[in-house]
Amino acid sequence: MQSARLTSRLVQLGGFLNELQTQYHRRNLLDSDPLEYVYHYSNPWDQEVVALVAALLAYGNVKQVRKSVSDVLARIGRVAESPSEMIRNLQGLGGRKSPYSKQVSREFETFVHRFNRGPDFVVLFHLISESWIRSGSVGGHFLQNLEPEGNISEALSLLIADWRSWVKDMGPKSAAKSFQYLLTSPADGSSCKRWCMLLRWMGRKDELDPGLWCQGSGLSGTFPDGRSLRASQLILPLDTHTGRISQYLGLTQRKTLDWKAALEITQNLSVCDPQDPTRYDFSLSRLGILDVCKRKYRVEICTHCQLLTHCKFALKSHQKSKKKKTK
Repeated sequence: MQSARLTSRLVQLGGFLNELQTQYHRRNLLDSDPLEYVYHYSNPWDQEVVALVAALLAYGNVKQVRKSVSDVLARIGRVAESPSEMIRNLQGLGGRKSPYSKQVSREFETFVHRFNRGPDFVVLFHLISESWIRSGSVGGHFLQNLEPEGNISEALSLLIADWRSWVKDMGPKSAAKSFQYLLTSPADGSSCKRWCMLLRWMGRKDELDPGLWCQGSGLSGTFPDGRSLRASQLILPLDTHTGRISQYLGLTQRKTLDWKAALEITQNLSVCDPQDPTRYDFSLSRLGILDVCKRKYRVEICTHCQLLTHCKFALKSHQKSKKKKTK
């Protein structure tokens, strides 16, 4: 239970977060985010594939991530007319040894992105393909286990568990250890930043987020009856930027940025907007990605920040600075 004092403070913070969103939640800032690549395609099945690739590659600096996403899409373009065509041609798990799968494997043989290698993504493509065969889309697969009134935790854990099980069925040498870095799960306590970011893209529909797993989307014909993803069910994607700034704002008391921290921050943001608590994610993360919010107090920046009155880090640093001047 939240105290009345904390609730009041969070309501006040919501006003400042709304101002921040107005400033940063804009389409012209997508060049700092991998979501931009989803809009290079209009077909919803292409968009689902690109969203999965872009989200799971989203670790490292922005320049590196963008380069790797572009590289993957270029390689896909050399083996198929579109991402969705490649996924269908792979024919699920049963097509792993097909000539076409070997062609894709050769194309991705030299791909590297930090911890992951090309073969990891070939396995990922087969998993997507299998989900399409069984459920019509990855969204359809995910929504099979999403309770209408619950958050994404169990459904995401079960999707990852299914994919891990399928990888085991493929044989002991089918995937390298590095592949597991793509399949983080709430069940393991991970913050699952990349998956939560993917789900934000899929579960929100506005000028930035495409809402591919929302009611009425181009993929909705693949969803179980009466099921779709809603913004109120999402969990904040927690990375070094949103985590640090959330700590500054007192949205979490936890030092470890894990799944429990993500749940706590989302619960507190739901006081600001119970129907759409993760709508602040893009604007909060821009503060770090665009190097607006430094890791140290800067008078020329912090004193003009909308969040100053709620930033514990800046207020503490400001008080120390004032004390030094009075000595």
